[in-house]
Amino acid sequence: MPETKNQLFNQRVHKLQHQAVRDLAWCCFSVPMMRELPGSDAVILPLSNEQLWSWLIALDQRPDPLIAQIANVKSTRLGIYYETLWRFYFSQQFEWELLQHNLQVERKGITLGAFDFLCRRGSEFWHIETAVKFYLCHATNPDDARDWHHWIGPASHDRLDLKLAHLRQHQLPLHQTTEAITQLHALYPEAIEWKTGLCLQGYLFSPALTTYNPAFSSENHGNGHWWHLQDFLLYLGEHIDTEWIILERQRWLSPAHSNDSDELVHGVDLAQQLQLQIGEMKRPLLLAALKKTDSMDNCWQEDWRGFVVPDNWPQD
Repeated sequence: MPETKNQLFNQRVHKLQHQAVRDLAWCCFSVPMMRELPGSDAVILPLSNEQLWSWLIALDQRPDPLIAQIANVKSTRLGIYYETLWRFYFSQQFEWELLQHNLQVERKGITLGAFDFLCRRGSEFWHIETAVKFYLCHATNPDDARDWHHWIGPASHDRLDLKLAHLRQHQLPLHQTTEAITQLHALYPEAIEWKTGLCLQGYLFSPALTTYNPAFSSENHGNGHWWHLQDFLLYLGEHIDTEWIILERQRWLSPAHSNDSDELVHGVDLAQQLQLQIGEMKRPLLLAALKKTDSMDNCWQEDWRGFVVPDNWPQD
């Protein structure tokens, strides 16, 4: 059978040595969460560009500029890290010119919002919004799963329907407000029109042993499964030979990759960690099941990923 784009990407990304470069590659090539956003004329990004691989390979040999830019950002939030990767991309790629990052728009001293990115691409001017999200489906059948409100963030504080509504009604049309039009014309009088781009990437997690998708989602978007803790412990008991890694938030983007056998967990050790962090601390955890490569070096690569959540998830 021919290789899928995801399989080809996984083979390529694991050849990169640095986590930040692998994450940047994931930004460049990960399939968008949504193939379109109804009610919006935004172009879905990223745009396919195979030539980026040579740039990424060269960057992997000398990653200091990327690592330095990340180090200059004080926030440890994953969304800020993701935005920093895109800022590096837009500032380094010959195809794009970064004009502004997080430019605020105000009305009588009150902030209406901020443009994630204002860019120029040839003769085109772009307003681009970026977001990385992780949603778990709380539906029991594929028809219900098509409704966006059944897709919930792992901590139950976010929902796909609310995020898409905010993008469609507030973030993406920001450049069309009177205040933004005035501000943009003063800064870039040569810009006759602003194109709108949406880069919404991440992973969608279905209940274990199912594969559900929300309406208008992309084919081959990032995906995984989720379990309540008690169910996963039963699953774990039946898969005692699987090697796992608990992914801290900064490693949620690109497929998991490890050269350190000490960070792998399985069996009783993993069960104890899950019972402590999820059962007692009520903290959802993202795990990756790993497989060892055929190479001579010790290297484990992600086979698939899944969330384990408290037994009462989602909380009322």
